[in-house]
Amino acid sequence: MHGIIFSAKNDSERFHLPVNPEKVNVKIEGDGETFKIAKLGSVNIPKDVELKEFSLESFFPSQEYHFLETDFFEPSYYIEKLENWMEKKEPIRYIYVNGSFTINELVTIESFQYDESFGSEDVNFSLSLKKFVPFAPKKVIIVSKTVANKDVAVAQVTAVKNQVPPRQNQPPIPKTYSLITGDSLWKVAQKYTGNGNNYRELQQLNGISDSQLRKLPVGLKLKIPPAWEKK
Repeated sequence: MHGIIFSAKNDSERFHLPVNPEKVNVKIEGDGETFKIAKLGSVNIPKDVELKEFSLESFFPSQEYHFLETDFFEPSYYIEKLENWMEKKEPIRYIYVNGSFTINELVTIESFQYDESFGSEDVNFSLSLKKFVPFAPKKVIIVSKTVANKDVAVAQVTAVKNQVPPRQNQPPIPKTYSLITGDSLWKVAQKYTGNGNNYRELQQLNGISDSQLRKLPVGLKLKIPPAWEKK
């Protein structure tokens, strides 16, 4: 079953489109620049592609139809949601599943149009969306240095990422593996590194003695050396 979902604010607000559009459109454009070169003619210099654009048209039903994809609300519910997200400049998640292709993008609403046809209380609408790339402002710190008795202002630019400074020298958290029937440390080392003789690293990390090697219980969770995850 095809489906289109819109969500915002870390999925605390969302709705499933009750009527799928006849067409789901994705637009990708390049940003190449054309130059003329003597004896060669026009050449195009490719650059980064523009942000993806999406568009769709459908309607918000005011009554039950046999082709509805999900339970529905009054048209005013969807209109208020979309207008509120648009007015608050809220990036939203646009999800399209079970089609020939899948869309799962963070977008902004660039255009929202709707109208009501006479004879029906259904509300027709069209949406234009554009991919949103999260970004953070940069903080400029002015540091004053003295060089040969002269003050020189040096600007140091540091990116502000979610207002949380990175933790330095944080040790990697090893992943775990649960033993199954017939498993041994040798087999686990073979699985992760291609060499079963590396089982000693696994034994040492998990504090397993030689006497315990032959009677490891099924379901035992083993810490996997971080270096093994990269192999």
